[in-house]
Amino acid sequence: MNIKAIFDAIIRKLNFGIKREMARKGAEATNVLRNVEIEVLSKPGSGKKYKALPNRSSSPGETPAPQSGNLRQDWNDETLIEGNRVTSRLKSNAKYAGWLEDGTKKMAKRPFVNPIKKKAEPEVVKIFGSDFEVTL
Repeated sequence: MNIKAIFDAIIRKLNFGIKREMARKGAEATNVLRNVEIEVLSKPGSGKKYKALPNRSSSPGETPAPQSGNLRQDWNDETLIEGNRVTSRLKSNAKYAGWLEDGTKKMAKRPFVNPIKKKAEPEVVKIFGSDFEVTL
């Protein structure tokens, strides 16, 4: 048998194993982000209590307080592998997520993206270990 063919087969098998491990770690990281997202967006607010809303609202600068539960529950996650890069994403499907994160003319910011990243980072770094550079 041709040595080059054997070598190429070994490399393909090795690459497949590495990609499978990257996908596993990416999915695990996405799961951590999802769990932290639920935790961060479950905190009660310390702002005003409106009659029309079930819970106390968040104060400016706080993470959004739960009201309907849509922001906390409606997310898509994905893990992408491109070359030697793994990208794990979590994206809210709530149309008002950006308004809460960035604020509007009539409402101050209720940032939640950075608190989720900050809280998830130690566990995500541990998942990938020293084999990968982690950026959240």
